Amino acid sequence: MPTSPTPADLVTVHYADVELDNGENIRALSVGEYLELAEPTAGMAPGTWQVVAWHGDDPVFPDEAVMRPVSTVEVLELRRAASEKLAAITGGNR
Repeated sequence: MPTSPTPADLVTVHYADVELDNGENIRALSVGEYLELAEPTAGMAPGTWQVVAWHGDDPVFPDEAVMRPVSTVEVLELRRAASEKLAAITGGNR
């Protein structure tokens, strides 16, 4: 489902430059998880972003996240898949 990002699509951000809604920094996200931005932040435009890698000098607490923008088509597909999964779990009742 995800498209292969080009190097121009990727943004590397320092963990302290991005705060999550719950007050934690972006380090709380693992590779593959998503971040929704309402306004430009640390070089990323508003929209959905995915963590594609972590790197830094300390392997336990890496400093930088490599992020890629997620297309509208991908977001819609993720929502459809989540909806189908929920329907399968609940028997179609929400």
